[in-house]
Parts: sequence; structure tokens; C-alpha cells
Amino acid sequence: MSDYLDPNNEELLKDFFAEAEQQVETLESNILIIENDPGNHEAVDEIFRAAHTLKGGSATVEMTELSTFTHKVEDVLDEIRSDRLSVDEAVVDVLLSSIDVIKAMLEARANGSVYTENIDSLVEKLHKYIPEKGAKKAKAPSAAPKPVPAPAPEPAVPEASSGSSGAPVFEYPELKEDEFNELSEACEGSQKLWRVAVKFDQNNPMNSVGGIQVFAALKALGSVLKTVPDFDALYEDEFHENVFYYLASDSTAEKIEDTAFLGDVTICTDAQLISGPVGASSASSCAVVETAVTAASEKTDDVPEKVPSAAEINAGEKAAPSAEQPSSSGSSDKKPEPEHKKEGDKAGAQHSVQQNSVLRVDSKRIDYLLNLVSETVIAKASFNQLAATLSNEMTHFQSAENIMKTSYRRLMERIPMYLEQIQEGKSIKDVRAEIMKEYDGLGSIFDADDAELKAIATKLRSSTQNLGRITGELQEGVMKIRMVPINQIFSRFPRVVRDLQRDLNKKIELEIEGEDTELDKSVVEDLLDPIMHCVRNSVDHGIEAPEVRVAAGKPETGHVLLKASNEGNLIVIDIADDGAGIDAEKVRNKAIQKGLIHPDKVLTESECHQLIFEPGFSTAEKISNISGRGVGLDVVKTMIDKLNGSVTVSSEKGKGTTFSIRLPLTLAIIQGLLVRVGKEVYSIPIASVIESQRILQTDIKTIDNYEVLNLRNEVISVLRLSRLFGLEEAEATEYCNIVIVGSKDKKVGIMVDSLIGEEDVVIKPLRDQFTVTPGIAGASILGDGSVSLIIDVSQLLELSIKQDLAAQKNA
Repeated sequence: MSDYLDPNNEELLKDFFAEAEQQVETLESNILIIENDPGNHEAVDEIFRAAHTLKGGSATVEMTELSTFTHKVEDVLDEIRSDRLSVDEAVVDVLLSSIDVIKAMLEARANGSVYTENIDSLVEKLHKYIPEKGAKKAKAPSAAPKPVPAPAPEPAVPEASSGSSGAPVFEYPELKEDEFNELSEACEGSQKLWRVAVKFDQNNPMNSVGGIQVFAALKALGSVLKTVPDFDALYEDEFHENVFYYLASDSTAEKIEDTAFLGDVTICTDAQLISGPVGASSASSCAVVETAVTAASEKTDDVPEKVPSAAEINAGEKAAPSAEQPSSSGSSDKKPEPEHKKEGDKAGAQHSVQQNSVLRVDSKRIDYLLNLVSETVIAKASFNQLAATLSNEMTHFQSAENIMKTSYRRLMERIPMYLEQIQEGKSIKDVRAEIMKEYDGLGSIFDADDAELKAIATKLRSSTQNLGRITGELQEGVMKIRMVPINQIFSRFPRVVRDLQRDLNKKIELEIEGEDTELDKSVVEDLLDPIMHCVRNSVDHGIEAPEVRVAAGKPETGHVLLKASNEGNLIVIDIADDGAGIDAEKVRNKAIQKGLIHPDKVLTESECHQLIFEPGFSTAEKISNISGRGVGLDVVKTMIDKLNGSVTVSSEKGKGTTFSIRLPLTLAIIQGLLVRVGKEVYSIPIASVIESQRILQTDIKTIDNYEVLNLRNEVISVLRLSRLFGLEEAEATEYCNIVIVGSKDKKVGIMVDSLIGEEDVVIKPLRDQFTVTPGIAGASILGDGSVSLIIDVSQLLELSIKQDLAAQKNA
């Protein structure tokens, strides 16, 4: 048996939660689409498919509270899809509230618990949109348990009954004696062996998962011992019209049939008590009956009841009082729910799921990486060949070296002999000729090695360049795998803006651009809150009330733009509104009042706007629970700084405000400026570097015990990394190197001993006791194997700000 339905299967649950999150996002975004365009049938179909998939998936992992509630939502969606229910604001409100409940249920399950809040009022609202469907369920005509005689393979229902009614007939599979004995032994206590036949609706959009859904539902009543077709066949994406479940349960036939029947999924169900081996047969037909029409279901005798024909059943339905219908169906619908919920509570309490980030990657990107890996293998083979060639050449070189040493030693030994020959009268010319004749080969002994080494150097250079290209493309490919569309967070804001404009009685149109822009997933996950702060501020305090806008000559409906775009190695996110804008003078006065700036300090309008990012700064006369312009914006700046990004605001009074967030595409690999301080090498993120200066030591002045630098009439605080990190200072020289880091509104100069250059830096997070080191964001391993610490520029800026504030207090 497959473990697909095991509620404790961690891998299964991770897959389910990742899939469920996508389905919920699909539901929410498409519901907002049909609010503005009720005739969009594609969106309606997409909503229905997402709800149906979510219902089926939750049923397979035994999250019955979720599947039951989603089924009710699905009924309303079916009414919309069938054009029996028109979409208006009230319907959309109920559907969005239902989405919120589904999110809460998923969150509770992910945390190892079960959602227990009372949702009766919401369920009642959903029911109001679902008309009474009367006799909707279809089952086998017999209500009482029908024991199947062991020796008789004949059908329990006369053939005439199915023929007269035209209802479908089940072709029951054969159950051999050894199979029956094995299944019977699996029954525990008072459990009996049931054969549950289910006919599925082929018109259902998700007809291939119906068999699994019924399997999960029947598990609440007992143990499903066997299925025909096999469970593995049910798990495949293939429709099976008839499925037979062999169930060990102590429930009644009526309860089993009710549980196995799923609206819009099944056509009819039939539960039979098995008392012995059964041959293949067409046992019973399906006819339309009420859930609790018969009162004989509680009989315990094994005497077969007379089975009414379909015509008799239809006649009985017509004669039955209409008032009995809702009560009977209600009783059947409500009874199983407490048991389901009890089962769900057990399952939910047993485990909690550690939801790791899940990346869905285009297969083309994986194929691209596999191609690069194959090229890497080829490059490896090339280097192996070069290594072998170089090894052979080294052997040949050593042999040539030994020959040369031997010849040189022999020459040294024979020099006295040559001198004696000269003294005896032999001419120097003859001696030289003899020496040249014997040792002339020494000059060319390394010629072959020289040519071979040049060839090896050429091949090595080529292979190194090829490896560099492959490594670069592999790095880019891996980075692309981590890249996800920013639409993952942008898609949440239509709902946010819709809810806020209703709460604030405003009319706002949200426009989204560049939602396909890709960004590193680790950045996307931390980007939602900063953007949420900015959007809520724009909606709450940026966009004016309709009457104010009309009086100012503006359109009644405000406009908020959420835009993402690429700018080199950065991504730029703009949150713009056409609201009232920021009053620069009001901001300046508030900053003076809070002691953030000196009254005599001259600020440009742009510099005044940046003051709203200071902690606790606000010009709002009335602070709402939605936002306050400046309240929380310091959090935005802090979070963006941690992502090695920057945030600025530009505004024109009466025209609107734009928040601009700039972020690196990835946090895994960055461009860093390597600097040396003492014997240590540090990396400064190049995105934070404004410029570098080589200045005289005498240009650094001291004000209130703090070192500052006057750079083009701008006073900049100077921090010595050697003192900050407790390093041994280098010997004083006439000149020093200053790296200016920060942004336009706040800069600080870092004094270093020397600049090494730019390099790609792979960021490795720090662990344990190193995580609290101030001014350090991580570490990287350089090409020579040494470790370089990465400077946290935002923390250095905070330190500089503290120094400035302390200097102001002392003044």
C-alpha cells in the first residue's frame, strides 16, 4: 500500500503545504478578478479547479476540517460557474472571508494543531447562496445490510430492477476464498467486512483524484483493506468509473454510503456486507433515493430483505412528504462531522511540519545546468590529461637534468687534463674542438622540454579560460534557479488595497507593473513587510478622501503604482501614489522639534523627505491602526539595509509620493571591495561604496574626540577599523586610504591601510558566538584560502549616527 495518505509523512505534507499555498493564491487573485469582471469564465474555471484541487489534497492527508469547509466553498463556486449565482460585492466578501479561514486552517495544521475557531456564521452565509438540491444523492436501493451468500454468485438485485430504471449497474469483481480469509482476519473486534462500490462522475474536472478522496473519507470509518483497481492505479492520473473498496468497519451500510458519497465527485454508492467468497457479478443498480428513507437500517438479522425496484423507489419518492426531505438529508450530513473532526484532531496533534522554502524551477533551467555539468566533466578530463602530460614532461626533464649533471661533472673532472695538454704544447684551438665535440649536445638537451612546456602552458591557459567560462555560467545558472518572480508578493496587494479602501471609504485603483521581474528567493521572503508598510502608508495617508480629491481637481479614484524593474545588478521597486504628497517644511519643523537636526541646518527638500525614515518620526496628526506616515518607516529602512539595499522617498506636495527600494539581485554572491587592515583582509559590499580617497593624515580633524573629514565642504565621520575591531595598527604614514560608504543622506568614512581591489565574494553566514559581532555581516573564503570578514555597512552607519548624537548632546 502506498504511503501517500500517511498523515505523518513529512515529505508528503511539505508537498501538500507548498501546493496548497499556490492554490490559495490562485483562489484569492482570481476572486478579485471576477469582482471587476464577473463574466470572466476563465477566472471562474480557474477558481473552481483550485478549490477542487485543494479539497482533494486536504482529503488525501486527512485534514477533514479543511476538505469539508472547502467543499462548502466549492458548492458556492459551482453556482457561480453554472451562472445560477451572480457575482456581487457581498459574494466576493464571503469568498474572501472563506479564503482567510482556509489560510488559518493551513497555518494551524502547519503548526501541529487543528483550527478550532467557530465558523458557523460564515458557513451559514455560504449556505444562503446554495439552493436546496432535493434528492441529490444516488445510492444502491437497499438500505439494510445485504449479506452475500458464500456459494451463490447470483446478483442480489433482480436484473429487471436495473433494466426498468435504466440506472447503471456495478460489475462486481470476484473475491476468492483465500482473499476473503485474509481480509476477514484483518477485521478487529466488532468490525465487519464491507464491499463499497462507488461510481464516479466523469464530467468532474478533477475526476482522476476522486478515488483517493473516497479512500480518505472511508478511512474515518475503519480500515480500507483493499481496492479494485489497486491503490497505485488510483494514484495515477487516470479516471476510473467504478472503484470497489473493501472496508473493515462497525458502521452501518447507510453511514458507509453517506461517507463514500461526495457531491460533484460521485454518482452513486453501494455498501454490501461480505460473509464469504464472491464470484464476479452485476450485483446492484444505482437509483436516486433519499439518505434516510428506510427505517430498517438498524436491523441486525442476516435475512435478506426484499429489494424494491427502481420504479417502486421513484413512486415512493413522489408519495413522500416534501417536508421530510430536508430533515433526512440534514441528519445524514451532520452526523459524520464530529467523528471526522475528532479524527482530524488526532492527526493534527501528532505532528507539526517544518515548512522549508520550496522552489519550483523551470525544467529548462535544470537542463541548462546539466549541460554545464557535462562541460565541467569534459574540462576535468582536459585538466587530468594536462596533469598526466605535465607529469611525463617532469620525468623527461629530470632525466635530461641528470644527463646534464653527469656531463657537467665529467667536464669538471677533465679540465685539469685539458690544462696539461695545453702546457705540453697542444693548441688551444684543438682542445676547444675536442671539448665542443664531446659536450656540444648539452646546449640543446632541454629544447624538447622547452617546446613541450610551451604547448602545455598554451593548453593550460585555454583550459583555465574554458573553466572560468563554465564556472561563470554555472554560477549564473544556479543564481537563476534561486530567482523567483516578484509577483509572488505583488499578487497579495490587490486584496490588501481592496480591504483598505473599504475600511477608509476611499476609491483606489492599484496598478502593478513588472511582476515578472525576478529576484533571489531569500530576498523576496524578506521583502513583503517593507513593501506592505509603504503601500499601507500610500493608501492611508497618501491618497486623499474622494471629496478632497474632487475639490483639488483630481479624479475621485486615487492611483497607486507598484512597479519592479532591473537596473544593472540591482532591482528597483517603486511604490508611487498620486496623493497629497509630503509637506517638506512640516517635516523639517517636526525634525527640529524632536532634536534630530539643528535649527540652523540647511536642508534641501529631498533631504527633508528622507527624515521620515528616522525612528519614531511622524507628522500624522492622527495615528491610525492602519499606518502613520513615518511610523514604521524606520523599520522599512532597517529591513532594507539588512538586505544590503537602500530606500529613498521623493515627493511633490499635492502631486504624490514615490518610495524607491533598490536591492541586489542576490544575497549569496556580491561584488566586494577588498581592503587590508593590519594583517587582515576585509570585504566591503561594493553596492555600499560611494568612493575612495587617498588623503593626508593631517586632513583628518578631531571634533569632540571624534575624527571627521572635510570632503568637498561636507563633514564626514571617520571610523578606524583597526580600533573598532581591536587590531594592531600599522605604522603611521604620511597618507592614508579612506573608503566612503553609505548613501546620499548618510555617509561615513572607513580608514584602511590599503585597497586590494574588487572581487566576487561568496557570503557565508556566521554561526554561534560570531553572530553578535558588531559591524560584521558574514565571511568569505578568498582565492588563497584565507578568510575575509564582510563589513556590515548599516551597523557602521548606526555607530556613526550614535557618535553624532552624542556630539550634539555634549555641545
